[in-house]
Amino acid sequence: MANLTINTTQNIKIEFKRASLGERILASMLDFLFVMMYAIMMAFALFEASFMKNNTLDRWSEGAIWIVIMLPAIFYSFACESIFHGVTIGKKIMRIKVIKIDGYEASIVDYFARWAMRIIDISSCTGVIGILSVAFSEKGQRLGDIVAGTAVISVKERIPLSATIFEEVSVDYVPLFPQVVVLSDRDIQIIKDALNNAKRNKDFKLLVHLCKKVESVLKVNRQEYSELGFIEAVLQDYNYLTARF
Repeated sequence: MANLTINTTQNIKIEFKRASLGERILASMLDFLFVMMYAIMMAFALFEASFMKNNTLDRWSEGAIWIVIMLPAIFYSFACESIFHGVTIGKKIMRIKVIKIDGYEASIVDYFARWAMRIIDISSCTGVIGILSVAFSEKGQRLGDIVAGTAVISVKERIPLSATIFEEVSVDYVPLFPQVVVLSDRDIQIIKDALNNAKRNKDFKLLVHLCKKVESVLKVNRQEYSELGFIEAVLQDYNYLTARF
């Protein structure tokens, strides 16, 4: 499975496993199955309703009821991805997820753009356009992803505690850089991802770049601390200080 390298707004590169074309097709097929099951069950329930059997409604009222009942099916992917942060039921089963190209969660506008482009990507030409776009684009994007600035990644690997923003800190810990409180959880996650990548790939240049970037943002000087020691201290300080609020 190809890797997807994302360059964040902090100029830090993070690697994700790109969802394969097969995974995306299977997820779409599962979602289609769930939508069809919903549509069939609702249609059966509607036909069994007394007001439909007795023809007590005019054609316009019947049409309005059908539209309202089918709205969840029509907006299924948009609603699921917006509510569940880039995941539909099919994607959840296949363990793939929509993210922004900067490495983080897409907005409701991005999800809407992806949903709207399904008309071209999936509905027209029985999905051929979307399949070709995913197969041949550099980041495995269909047209909806390109418009929304998103990509679909695999999340099959379990995420250990070391991959989250949380760090184990003792109760008597004394923070060294209290300025870290100006950072957000997202900033800390970016820092930790970059640190893990630098360790895994033995990329000293990335560690030095990360260290300089954090120093400039916090307006501090690491002084006698090594690059690794400084970044680890920043992570521990953040966890200790934010846990107190």
